Amino acid sequence: METADYLSVFSRHGAGTAFPAEDALLLPDWSAENWEKLLQRTVPQPFRANEVVLKRGTTDRALFFIAAGDLEVGVTQIDGVSLIPLARISAGSIVGEQSFFDGHSRSANVWAVSSGEMLRLDFAEFEKFSLAEPALARDLLFAVARVMSARMRNTTFRLRR
Repeated sequence: METADYLSVFSRHGAGTAFPAEDALLLPDWSAENWEKLLQRTVPQPFRANEVVLKRGTTDRALFFIAAGDLEVGVTQIDGVSLIPLARISAGSIVGEQSFFDGHSRSANVWAVSSGEMLRLDFAEFEKFSLAEPALARDLLFAVARVMSARMRNTTFRLRR
């Protein structure tokens, strides 16, 4: 994908668009230039269907923006073989946010449902971004927090059922 394609994925959730997925990364006030400032700090990582893209227990302080494809987040059963899906994540959203914030190991497995591409933002690159663009970094953090909150609420709802 090219930068223009990435921009269309992430900026499409702005004002005047159809209601996005609950966990879409929403930054409706960001311009194409704002997105470019962030996305230039990311590294594209293509993935194939059925590939495990993040493995539970690994230490990796990076945030991933889903540019194309679908992923599932889940846990491994006690038998070590069965995977139980907890959530589906689509283009326009993120994964890896917990480890990005707290620096602890990954808490779940993430595997590809279809082929696609993620954009990896290492924590060190985020720190550089936040020094260069503090207002944009604040916007991004609140957008990521909103996604985390939506996911926590959904998990709470599922547990109550």
